[in-house]
Amino acid sequence: MTFLKGLISEINAPGFYLPSLTGFQLNEVWQSLLLAGFAQIPLTATNAVISTSSLIKSYWPDKLVNARQLSLSMGIMNLITPFFGGMPMCHGAGGLAGQYYFGARTGGTNIIEGLIEVSMGIFLATSIATLLTIFPLSIIGAMMFLVGIELAKLSRDIHLNKDLAPMSATLLVSILTNMAYEFLVGLIVYYVIKFIFRKKGYCKCYHKAVANA
Repeated sequence: MTFLKGLISEINAPGFYLPSLTGFQLNEVWQSLLLAGFAQIPLTATNAVISTSSLIKSYWPDKLVNARQLSLSMGIMNLITPFFGGMPMCHGAGGLAGQYYFGARTGGTNIIEGLIEVSMGIFLATSIATLLTIFPLSIIGAMMFLVGIELAKLSRDIHLNKDLAPMSATLLVSILTNMAYEFLVGLIVYYVIKFIFRKKGYCKCYHKAVANA
């Protein structure tokens, strides 16, 4: 595919490159938070922490990874990588579902993937942008489609009698607005229903059902 696109000449010969130390000022940190950081919080909390923890529980019931552990690992990653010019990183339910769908079952998969990516960064650093550009989008589209199917399978575990209202509100608001409003509305609907059940004396039953969902 690279040859067909005629971009092989833009890929430089392998070399040896190490990341340089990157410095930044506090006002740059604040501007980054305003432009992207604060808006990312709802998505990270839901997709990278809560959903990923729940998905791990579905795939490997005997190897639980809780939300605190996921948050801690992401925090450590993002405290270190900025000093080497790294982009913000997180876990993700979509990535986990994709790896699982295509055969990943052990931690060795992440080690292999990590070694490939580190090797590309060390030996092909000047060609990374070109390599990403020439990667066939059709393959990415097919992979995303299959990952979507894998994630959709998990909806069979949703109990419509108690989860329908929060789920519907979250879905509708996310389509019409954005992740921040969706997260807020979903929480409000959940706690409103919880308050109603408490008033009717069903709080303990509802809370237990939600915790076991």
